[in-house]
Amino acid sequence: MGDYVGYDDALHGDDGLDGDEFVGADDAEILGAVKRAMRRPQQARKPQLMAASAPPKKLRGYLGMGTAVFTSVTGTLLSVTVEPQRSFRPERLIVDRTDGTATTADVAARINAIFIGDQPQSPSVEQPAPIAMFRADATVSGIDFDKAIPGQKITIQLSISRALVVGETVTVSSGFYGDMLR
Repeated sequence: MGDYVGYDDALHGDDGLDGDEFVGADDAEILGAVKRAMRRPQQARKPQLMAASAPPKKLRGYLGMGTAVFTSVTGTLLSVTVEPQRSFRPERLIVDRTDGTATTADVAARINAIFIGDQPQSPSVEQPAPIAMFRADATVSGIDFDKAIPGQKITIQLSISRALVVGETVTVSSGFYGDMLR
């Protein structure tokens, strides 16, 4: 068998035999193989090349939606539509309003609905939202919109609160900030 390698009985108060204190012939062969492997010269590792950095999967960008000009002949409902040429996930809509005359100051401009493809981007399109929610200085104006893919249109339906008379104009321009996806 093998040699006993154990604890000192006087120090530990037992015989110290746990079963794994014996080194047998098989164990000696394993230990010898480990020692021989450790003595072999190690082969130098090949230097690892740095991988080329991949282009970002998304780029911050903008998407202009265009301008709707309300006049006495356009009525009170207009839409602006654009079809992105790359996948785009809008995150912030900015809407700006310009009045052509002082008489239109009482006219409210609203967003009736925003669609990406045929999907509304609001839980309900029953009631319009004031464009003030989307002014450039509005806080908490980031929104989780759906992704628009090439061939899918983004549409914003705009309205004003009353019909305009001849000579009155209300101009509403809009655009999105978001991620262009690759």
